[in-house]
Amino acid sequence: MQTDAGKLITDRFETVLYDLDGTLIDSAKDMQLAVSHVLADHGLPPVTEEDVRIFMGQGSRVTMGKAFAKHGRSLDDEALTAVTREFVRYYEADPISHTTGFAGVADVVATFARLGLKQGVCTNKFEKPSRMILEHLKLMPPISDVAGADSFPVRKPDPRHILMLLERMGGDPKRAVMIGDSTHDAEAARGAGIPAVLVSWGYTAKPASELGADAVIDRFDALPEALARLASTR
Repeated sequence: MQTDAGKLITDRFETVLYDLDGTLIDSAKDMQLAVSHVLADHGLPPVTEEDVRIFMGQGSRVTMGKAFAKHGRSLDDEALTAVTREFVRYYEADPISHTTGFAGVADVVATFARLGLKQGVCTNKFEKPSRMILEHLKLMPPISDVAGADSFPVRKPDPRHILMLLERMGGDPKRAVMIGDSTHDAEAARGAGIPAVLVSWGYTAKPASELGADAVIDRFDALPEALARLASTR
């Protein structure tokens, strides 16, 4: 990264927050296997990786509800809670075998660490498997903290998910940015009063370009340039 770009970024930003699934990592295969295990236990056929990419984003409970609905099964609150617990049990047993970081992620995270930026993950995945994955991929550290769906009383798109993580990290919301892939990331960032950069390859049915982000990137290694542009137009 050019020195001028790095200075622009650090003058404007102190903390970079990331979504996890579909933004930093491709976890669809491991998710698909766990979801399909639960479906099989209930006499239903598996879902595909593409199904899971669309179902993800609002947390395990919503993912499981959509998976059963795909097969014509509507679950009441008690049943949905039960199958979500089954899913978590399967998924936490092995959340890493088929999960990889997207191209450029490790280098960008390392670059931001050298710049002295704080880095955290704000995800609707549960905190325990999120940490397991980040540590396995050697992204934590330099990523220093994770707020999952079960970390606080709220989760994205509630902006307090972002704000409570920033408070825990000692980050100033006025000097933070959210990197994500879905409308939940964009909505949470807007509500928190921070800019949002979305990736174009994420787990979302609606294109990132239509979600009202401050910038959209097509490669993860384009993130520093995008942040420098945002910093120069504040």
